[in-house]
Amino acid sequence: MLFAVLALGSLICPVTGQEISGSEVWRSGVGDPVMAVALSEDGLYSPVITERNIYVYDQNATVLWRYPVSHGKGVAVSSDSERIAAAGDHLLLFDREGNIIWRYKPDSRIRDVALTADGRTICTATDAGLRVFSLNKERTVANVSWTFDAKDRIKSVSVDGGGTGIVAGGAAGDVYLLSGDGRLLWTYRTGNSGIKAVISHDGSTVAAASSQQVILLNRNGNLLWKSSVPGRIADVAISRDGSTLLLANGGVAVFNRSGENIWTYATEEGIGSVSAPSASMQFLTGASDGSVSLFVLQPATISCGTPDDTLSNAVTAAAEPSQTRGAPHQGQTTSQQEGKALSPATPVAVVASAAALIWWRRERR
Repeated sequence: MLFAVLALGSLICPVTGQEISGSEVWRSGVGDPVMAVALSEDGLYSPVITERNIYVYDQNATVLWRYPVSHGKGVAVSSDSERIAAAGDHLLLFDREGNIIWRYKPDSRIRDVALTADGRTICTATDAGLRVFSLNKERTVANVSWTFDAKDRIKSVSVDGGGTGIVAGGAAGDVYLLSGDGRLLWTYRTGNSGIKAVISHDGSTVAAASSQQVILLNRNGNLLWKSSVPGRIADVAISRDGSTLLLANGGVAVFNRSGENIWTYATEEGIGSVSAPSASMQFLTGASDGSVSLFVLQPATISCGTPDDTLSNAVTAAAEPSQTRGAPHQGQTTSQQEGKALSPATPVAVVASAAALIWWRRERR
């Protein structure tokens, strides 16, 4: 038992700047270039959209259902997976079984879509600006709550978990943060065109990416850092607490909140879409060759002072890096398709050692 405790002691004190590991859990394919991907908070549902279809995978790479769309561009899922939105020539709202419960025909094509955690607010990015819908109590009918005309084509939209902060990226390179009721809080000019912008679930952090540069901002629009990245950045995603940034640039590049590149995945598939990580640090990617992959990030350490009340707390600490804040600076439906499951890399040693320490501490009480 002493050995187990000592083993855990060597694991729980992280080394500053230590890289994380990442592994591919499964891979599948949809036959067409992937336009966008999303992943539910629990990692159980993975919507994927192409120009012609939306597919929803389960955690085992099985397609639960698919539905035809026209010029599909964006996809989103609520935290409970009860509502899935698909955007293109139409805005479609599905339940998790693939039934359409609401549809909307916009004046201009929708470029991106976002859902709040409870699935009651739908945010859309269009060439005419930003349009936000609110659903009724049953989440079956939506009405326009407000619009925002940025005098620019909106290329991307993202919303925090509570719907209090909505970030949009404009074609001219501006990043806009709006309140939940549509008030413009600030604008950040990047000087780069075609900005893709996202906000963390907790609303603390905004990330924006152009073709070869990524920037990180705090809630007030102050610059935390910016960096040039090799390859063309096609998509950007951010973890729930803003501590981890993911870029799709043909492969995948992962940065921490300090701007360090902590993991890179190189591939010839042409990855152009990446989802925000789930609560267990899984994320989904989509590529131009039609491949869809689920990855998991696994920090090599868990932070000192891990609570010992439950094993799940220790595992969560191992799966989610802690947030550090930098000082701001100015400036119809089918179920037929299965993917090939791969062997996920599980942090067995960390879990076993954590369990040993928990048992040892309880025996001492």
